[in-house]
Amino acid sequence: MSLHIESTEEVLAELKRQRAKSLAAAISVSFLGVALMGLLLYLVNIITAIPEEPAVTVYPMEERRGEDPIKPEITRPQRPSSPHQKSEVRIVVSTATTDVPINNPEIDVEIPSDTFSEGLEFGDNIGFNNGKGPGGYEPDDITLSKRCDLNDRMKRITENGGTPQCEEAVVKSLRWLQKQQNKDGSWGGGGQNYKCSMTGLALLAYLAHCETPLSEEFGDSVLKGISFLVDQGMKVPVLSLVPQMNEVSYDHAIATYALCEAYAFCKQMDIPSISNLERVTVKAVDRILDGQNNNGGWAYNYNTRAGAHTDLSVTGWNVQALKAAQHGGIKPTKGEIRTALRKAAMYCRKTAMPDGLFSYQENGKEPRPSLVGVGVLSLQMCGSGSDSAARKGLDWMLKSTNKPFNWKANNTTSNLYQHYYGVQAAMNRGGDVWTAYNRAFRDATLGAQASDGSFAPNGFGGPGGNVQTSQNRHANDRIYRQCLATLMLEVYYRFLPGTGEGAGMAFNRPVL
Repeated sequence: MSLHIESTEEVLAELKRQRAKSLAAAISVSFLGVALMGLLLYLVNIITAIPEEPAVTVYPMEERRGEDPIKPEITRPQRPSSPHQKSEVRIVVSTATTDVPINNPEIDVEIPSDTFSEGLEFGDNIGFNNGKGPGGYEPDDITLSKRCDLNDRMKRITENGGTPQCEEAVVKSLRWLQKQQNKDGSWGGGGQNYKCSMTGLALLAYLAHCETPLSEEFGDSVLKGISFLVDQGMKVPVLSLVPQMNEVSYDHAIATYALCEAYAFCKQMDIPSISNLERVTVKAVDRILDGQNNNGGWAYNYNTRAGAHTDLSVTGWNVQALKAAQHGGIKPTKGEIRTALRKAAMYCRKTAMPDGLFSYQENGKEPRPSLVGVGVLSLQMCGSGSDSAARKGLDWMLKSTNKPFNWKANNTTSNLYQHYYGVQAAMNRGGDVWTAYNRAFRDATLGAQASDGSFAPNGFGGPGGNVQTSQNRHANDRIYRQCLATLMLEVYYRFLPGTGEGAGMAFNRPVL
């Protein structure tokens, strides 16, 4: 038996009317939805079009005169036992009477002209024994924080061609350096007294390993070293115990480099700092900017007169200091770091040779293999690492680095100044250049370390080159050699490569 519903004309008409109403309702809802969406988009556009408040930077007013302390105030923090406690250990020191907000506009600076005067040659001595210089980086708090973790550091070492022995060698070296520290917090000494530059190099080695005033084993050494340099900076306008010597442009530059990294480290890692650290660092950077010549280079004793003895060796260390200042957010009062680095790049180009070598002075005066790394790394730090001069220099390094350098006295292939720069330039480049350079230097450097952590003499001295007295060599050579060798073994995590050519290499994210 089946049931049927008989449709009458009235029922069919009613169904048609209901369908019509449903369709009309659906169309109305659709139009309403479209209208609401359009209204939302309109409101979003209005909101995004509203101009933001201008950026405001707070600058301290002029400091009170006549109240400058003779020595920096040092606050020794309690080392935190946990990350939570670490965040609570904060020290704020201010010498300003009040803060005044002012707008910080973006300013486009014209690239300086390439027509600089040519300097005359004065003297033939390179302060750091015929040497070279380092690469470019961008700040990255997260990367820096990770780098300070031992597991992350070991990961970077193995990924970038190092071995666990590299980390062991660095720790042994830092322990040896700790034993050589003077009572006043400095390193080095001797007749010419390069204490500021030797202290700067030692601090760079500790900071590269993420050792800070909060570090359990090396914290006191780092704190004393920074305090020594800040103390000098509060007393004199240049970071040197012998400000009248020609090589003061090395002494001051290396010490400034270390202070800039110390300032950046304390700022980015949010750890306690030292009173007047920022003040002295700004003053030191100002001195470097003041000492730059019209041709873009730096000369002995920061001489800026016409015909001053500008050279690539002096220039390399001052470029490193300025790049560290830029990375650390230092705000100089005597000029723009960006402009100074552009001028420095132009000077470095004038020292480049067609075959990839770089010369001691511009226009091909005294081309030297030991200066290739200085030229390439300086160009990288100035943002010109892709220039043809830098590429030719890297090609020269690749061709010449075909066997381990022989670590022994008076062997030119063991010139640590050359390899300090070359290692960093190659690491920044990555690819075949880094593979070859790593193969050449790594095991040779590890093999030159004694059981007490020191590195065997190789015949190349520190500031003053071959004209140093035997007393001066004895006081500084050990520290100089120790620090350069240590910095070379820290390259696996101290800088990340800038091009990302090699496998596992980060793209354009170098760190302190």
